[in-house]
Amino acid sequence: MAGQYEQLSCPFCDKGKIQCLYFPSAWSVKAKRTKTLPGSGSVSKSAEVWIIKTGCSACGKSQEEVEKEFRDKGII
Repeated sequence: MAGQYEQLSCPFCDKGKIQCLYFPSAWSVKAKRTKTLPGSGSVSKSAEVWIIKTGCSACGKSQEEVEKEFRDKGII
């Protein structure tokens, strides 16, 4: 699955743009083929993944500070 590039506004100054790579969650189905339980299998959902590529150029916050603030606010 390919990621998609997103731009989020800076959580500190709301002026800068933060470059992110986003991988949305996906469903995976695993089917089992046995004689005793022919219709059994499992379904699972992967977590969505955000990768912060840059810090804020407007206020000078680093990539790590921006990522920590996004996680604390529940944005990513």
